[in-house]
Amino acid sequence: MAIITFTSDFGNKDHYVAAVKAKILVYSPNQKVIDVSHHIEPYNIPHAAFVINAVFRDFPKGTVHIVSVDSLSSMDDKYVVAKIEEHYFISTDNGLLSLLTEKIISSVELNYDKNIAQTFPEKNIFAFAAVSLANGKSMFDLGPTMPQNSLRKLVNRKLKITKNMITGNVLHVDNYGNLISNITKSQFEETCENRNFYLKLGRETITNISKNYANTRNGDLLLTFNDMNLAEIAIKNGSAAQLLNMKYDSVLNILFTPEIN
Repeated sequence: MAIITFTSDFGNKDHYVAAVKAKILVYSPNQKVIDVSHHIEPYNIPHAAFVINAVFRDFPKGTVHIVSVDSLSSMDDKYVVAKIEEHYFISTDNGLLSLLTEKIISSVELNYDKNIAQTFPEKNIFAFAAVSLANGKSMFDLGPTMPQNSLRKLVNRKLKITKNMITGNVLHVDNYGNLISNITKSQFEETCENRNFYLKLGRETITNISKNYANTRNGDLLLTFNDMNLAEIAIKNGSAAQLLNMKYDSVLNILFTPEIN
């Protein structure tokens, strides 16, 4: 039996998370369900995509991921299962899955009884599909195959790279106020070529990479590469987002020059 994970923008104040889990257990009393997060910002698809993309590969292949963020944004949206890197994702076709990968192997539109309430698809539709997949049922038994590249698409921000500069964006602000960017370690090193670099952030300038937080003084601003090999700006025991007045999609420019101007 495969693991089911559950990610949503439900929060924990109401009964919604428990209701979905209860339905799963009705279908399969021994089913293991792992919560990824239920504190995705309401309706915030990029936030959900970042959190899921950061962790789904840590689960065994064959894991089934229920993703419920902005699930009822449009009556025209379909409920789908998509296979991504040997994992199964159950979600509304609202563009979220396209932010995880550009290579979705296959997808199906879920069949369901049109007489059941569609105001809570996670409980009334997703739970059954997830248990079916976790117990070995083929995704192609759950509904008609969708044409390739027919899922709704959203576009991630792309890096702009020249010989002397990388321009990226903040992908995520975590619970500590750390600013996680879309600049990868490999892209940084390839452009840097062992030159000096300068990251200007308002009145602040960072000119070196920190390997960890331990060797940094409280209150110091630092640039490091996290466990996803993404450039991350942080303040030890503080909030970089608050200090720098930066948020999701804020622009970052890393300059590679012999001297600072």
